[in-house]
Amino acid sequence: MYMKSDFSFEISIVYDDLCAQPGFLMGFGFSTLIYNSLSKTYLLFDTGSKGDILVHNINKLNIKVSDIKKVIISHNHYDHAGGLKEIYQINHDIEIYVPLQDMKSFTGVYPEAQVQGISEMVEVDKNIFCSGQFGSMSLKEQALFLKTNNNNLIIISGCAHPGLKTFILKGQTLSKEINAVIGGFHGFRDLSFLEGIKFIGACHCTQKIREIRNRFSEQYNVICVGNSYLF
Repeated sequence: MYMKSDFSFEISIVYDDLCAQPGFLMGFGFSTLIYNSLSKTYLLFDTGSKGDILVHNINKLNIKVSDIKKVIISHNHYDHAGGLKEIYQINHDIEIYVPLQDMKSFTGVYPEAQVQGISEMVEVDKNIFCSGQFGSMSLKEQALFLKTNNNNLIIISGCAHPGLKTFILKGQTLSKEINAVIGGFHGFRDLSFLEGIKFIGACHCTQKIREIRNRFSEQYNVICVGNSYLF
């Protein structure tokens, strides 16, 4: 991470179910607010399950929901997309990026939004990339890649249903220097893929948190709602 005067991204946890700082609320699901200092833009990755909790936590950071220009949904499960309705009510012109397989269902619910279906890796904001959709016919998921000015990569994962390894390997096509992995790892077991990563922020649905924390005690960071990180 960098000094506040020299950072590419600020990542704030605004929804999770493990812990929360005083004044913030927990809920089942995941969401992180990203400030891209390269474009001066706020983006939201996933929206948790309940919009009132999400909006409360965003406001607690002294950020207006109307300032968020883009929302990336990792996959179409309620604990990652449930809070989007409240975001849409505040800003109908929001840009929404979803796995291509889910595009029709989102355009039906959010007709005034700019919904884009993602199939292959694409840059959605300066140095921020959707991974492209991965997974089974019944469930597609995408991760988010943030590439810093120093060519370090931050991977943000919703649940990693297709396997965190899949997203790590895809991210390495952008940069071999993976500095951080944050989010839900689900049943990820091949922990050797976390070797060399300086910041490991496993949360939400991660089943092997204790094993990850014990094996990577120096790199492991407890992810709580209200925490913010500079990269």
